[in-house]
Amino acid sequence: MRVAVAGGRGFVGSAIVRALGGAAVPVDRENYEEARRSGPFDVLVNAACPSRRYWARHHPEDDHRETVAKTEAFLRDWEWKSFVQISTISARTQLDTPYGRHRAEAEELCAGRLIVRLGPMYGTGYNKGVLQDMVGDRPVYAAGSSRQSFAPVDWCGRWVAGHLNSEGLWEVGARTTITLREIRDAVGSRSTFDSDWVDDQFPVVTGPEADWPDASDVVCWLKNHSRPGES
Repeated sequence: MRVAVAGGRGFVGSAIVRALGGAAVPVDRENYEEARRSGPFDVLVNAACPSRRYWARHHPEDDHRETVAKTEAFLRDWEWKSFVQISTISARTQLDTPYGRHRAEAEELCAGRLIVRLGPMYGTGYNKGVLQDMVGDRPVYAAGSSRQSFAPVDWCGRWVAGHLNSEGLWEVGARTTITLREIRDAVGSRSTFDSDWVDDQFPVVTGPEADWPDASDVVCWLKNHSRPGES
């Protein structure tokens, strides 16, 4: 089986590539045209939508182009038998933001195919987000009571690789949740919560399942990785 992974050198895409091994063709901006011409592919996985929520708020037109327009291009211009859209739980929980709306709009283009909404993740290549803010004792712009389902990115990559023949909408992450305040206190961070916004991020569609990871494992990982960009 031949699988193209768009965004294959990014945080999530590279985890999918690792899980697929030799079956994967990583696609980025540099080899986009070469990879497109080398089709057809048995599966095209679109993991190329940007994950910058703050950036999307301040650059909504650019975010729409990088998310919706590029998803249209993959669906229209590439040869594939099956298509997998890697999305985010924000497509359900943050429809009042450009980031959430654009990901929901991209999902609509992929109706009838496999759509995977991922929750918060950690692991190899992690270099931005709330965990990084806590390591740096920086303010967190969400309520400490926010419940999130942190899962290892490599586990998420393996889940996607093992469900390429599935269909429908899945929300994938840990089977449990942990609050941001619980994480902060457990790792001894001096971060403050400078917003009342409750940023709940956990699966409710199709999941969770008993063999999914435990969200509290993020505490052990964070204690052992003072620089989250490390593996």
